[in-house]
Amino acid sequence: MKRIITLITFLALSFGGMVQAAGINAAGVDHAGINVPDLKQAETFFHDTFGCVPVTHIGPFDLAALASPDGKKQTGSVSISMIRCGTGSNIELFEYKNAQGSTVMPGMADIGASHIAFYTDDVKAGVAYLKSQGLTILGEPITMASGDTAGETWVHFRSPWGSDMELVGYPNGKAYEKTSHVRLWNPKHPAE
Repeated sequence: MKRIITLITFLALSFGGMVQAAGINAAGVDHAGINVPDLKQAETFFHDTFGCVPVTHIGPFDLAALASPDGKKQTGSVSISMIRCGTGSNIELFEYKNAQGSTVMPGMADIGASHIAFYTDDVKAGVAYLKSQGLTILGEPITMASGDTAGETWVHFRSPWGSDMELVGYPNGKAYEKTSHVRLWNPKHPAE
């Protein structure tokens, strides 16, 4: 019996899938959500910079009528847009008006801080484009020379409203791929 389980596990991992543990059988990441100060500005930025296309728009919704996860009474309204970006996950944009939320952007090391990474085969050309648009690049592109991610180049930048974002590329793959049976999802090969 142990050999059969080992064989099934090996076959599942060999074909790029992972054996799902108990719990939710998630097919993948549907979307990442981010709060933005201006929905139209964010849609334009994502479209003009990365080719993302706005697909759905809902709201504004009165926050007082919506349940709050923390049980506090909410004020203001929220409008929501879902955008499609290439072969990757969708991005859900939230614009809150007259709400009581913080307007301070979380720092990179703050709990709850997050970022979205956009794949490109040419990170340096991407940096040149972002600079031409007046965006702040946080340091210089770093190419990993060793370890599991050897072959990957990345750099962080700030969106027009100050969110931390990233450009990442690994056109020739990453070092871990030579030894691991499980592959990270790759936007260039989304079905693998």
